[in-house]
Amino acid sequence: MRTLPRLRLVTPGLAGRVLPLREAHVLEDAEVHAIDITAARYGETRPEVLVALALALRAVRVGHAGVDLAELEHVLDDEPAAKPPDHAANADDDHPGGDEESEPEDEAAPQNAAPVTVEQRLRALGLPTTATEVGAWNASVASSPLVGMGGDPVRPFRRQRRAGADEAWLLLTQRMWREQERLAAALTALAGSPAAPAFSASTIAARLAERFPKPEDAPTAAAVRCGLDGRLSLVTGGPGTGKTYSIKQLLALLVGLHGAASPLRIALAAPTGKAAVRMREALLEDLEQFVPGEAERAALRALAPSTVHKLLGGRPDGTFRHGQGQPIDYDVVVVDEVSMVGLALMRRLVESLPEGARLVLLGDPAQLASVDAGTVLADLVGAETGAVAPRITRFAKAHRFKDEHLRALIETLQQPSEAHRSKALSTLQANAAASIRWLGETTDARPTEAQLAALAAPYLASKTGYAARLAQRLAEGGPTSAALRDPAEQRALLDLLGGYRVLAVHRRGPLGVAGLLAALDGTIRSALRAALGPGAELPDRSGHWLGEPILVTRNDYEVDLRNGDIGLVLPGDDGQLTAVFPVHDGEKKTVRRVPLSRLPPHGGALAMTVHKAQGSQFGHVALVLAGRASPIQTRELVYTGITRAQSRLDWLGGAKELETALGTPIRRTSGLRELLAR
Repeated sequence: MRTLPRLRLVTPGLAGRVLPLREAHVLEDAEVHAIDITAARYGETRPEVLVALALALRAVRVGHAGVDLAELEHVLDDEPAAKPPDHAANADDDHPGGDEESEPEDEAAPQNAAPVTVEQRLRALGLPTTATEVGAWNASVASSPLVGMGGDPVRPFRRQRRAGADEAWLLLTQRMWREQERLAAALTALAGSPAAPAFSASTIAARLAERFPKPEDAPTAAAVRCGLDGRLSLVTGGPGTGKTYSIKQLLALLVGLHGAASPLRIALAAPTGKAAVRMREALLEDLEQFVPGEAERAALRALAPSTVHKLLGGRPDGTFRHGQGQPIDYDVVVVDEVSMVGLALMRRLVESLPEGARLVLLGDPAQLASVDAGTVLADLVGAETGAVAPRITRFAKAHRFKDEHLRALIETLQQPSEAHRSKALSTLQANAAASIRWLGETTDARPTEAQLAALAAPYLASKTGYAARLAQRLAEGGPTSAALRDPAEQRALLDLLGGYRVLAVHRRGPLGVAGLLAALDGTIRSALRAALGPGAELPDRSGHWLGEPILVTRNDYEVDLRNGDIGLVLPGDDGQLTAVFPVHDGEKKTVRRVPLSRLPPHGGALAMTVHKAQGSQFGHVALVLAGRASPIQTRELVYTGITRAQSRLDWLGGAKELETALGTPIRRTSGLRELLAR
């Protein structure tokens, strides 16, 4: 057990009461000090009340809007804080769902330790376990001068009644209570107000009948109708179900109906830079086939998605240029990957819309939740009553996947029932299809040499592996050949690299990104050295080697690189090693080169966390499970990892481990759903 510094607190008895929670990494010292100082101002001296308030502070740190004192078993297994220390200074970072910066690293429980019950764990932390004890605790909290109900603005904490049992309460900070209230009010108002320009029901019906005459077009027609006849529309579904296709059709019809006299101002946004790039790629795919009018196609080609932070004018200090009373200048705003958008950011986005503007939200509620507090997409989809519910279109059937087995697996994983979970487990373990392959279990949480070779093999595949093609070029002309310096060849290598990725649950450990990168880098470097011939050395410079994939981990606007961008170390025109990144210039594929000395913080890219991969797509994915008990190895994480694959999936891990993960959903506490249902 770690040695903790002694806390000097004002409230008598509080230091001893919070000690077990500090030792178990549940509470941080800053949270305890903040509550202690605040309590002194309000005359609250009861340690049990202050523990509850500290847990409400802690809830925001780990992604919840607040804490339900009757569900404290979930406090023990929360996904740890994911926000990096300089989050405010890099608010636009591609940091989806939390790359577990504060994750308890490789402190796995002893393999043969006796199981500990929830009651035992709660008792060890000094927390109530019975309904009577929790009821008394809630009553004490409700009587505190720090806790209010309704609209009292001077209390630093609020209680909100939850749906279900009469005594179910959510304890929130004043700030999170206001965030939920404001977002619910803004969304409700948006759902009930007319859009500008508005179109008659007859005009909409005629356009839809013309564009979607077949019965199978009904889901798309419903999504487009919702976007045409109101200000708010939400399109949900798994990958490849038709969400982006419906948005192409909606935007094309909006452009056509609006006319050329005053061009429609459209903004496309995503939570991360990587997701924004993918959004543009998806929008341009098959544009000639699916959008008949040239004017509409031209309007869609001209759109350049940005991050939500950039759309709202995010500043380095964490503030924003746009918000309530300072609207953005757009008629239509489309946001993709909404599952990655937190409560506060979504509230600011909705309040930043000008009068009459349309907001279209797309996302998959089965994916990982946002790094920031809240479960906005899940709450929106789960609000079965209220003004927002009729504005939701759900897509269920996947169309994008070339492989029927992978498509069926993903559709099965979207169903939470035990029967569907069993079916998914059988599919993943069967090795019955070439597109889904189990690489076996690990021993002592370490991959075998054969398993590491299997993970590296796609990078070395003769026709589809980037390293195989690079090795061929090295064998033909050496490391500074004209062919290898050709931008077209460099783009081809980048495209091959983008076809496969190894995804891990954690960043550290033999089965984490660090361990996998060390092994994969060694394998790829050996293959490239062999291509140069006996005794030859692979060129390196500034700690980088020729052929090394790199992953940018921090935004740098001066060199125009975003967290999540992936490049390759290749020779430049002068033969010296440089970093080469793909560029999407309309429908033309090019590259840009960045000197190694100007690269922002970065790491290797042969393996990355599932969190970091969210918003990306790869033809082939290898998913590596943690090999141990992990609070972040959840159903949503496994689903997100699997759905990054478009045509082939390999996975490495234990069958029981996978079963446990699929049976462990993320539990985020929120009161937004109840507010939306009013």
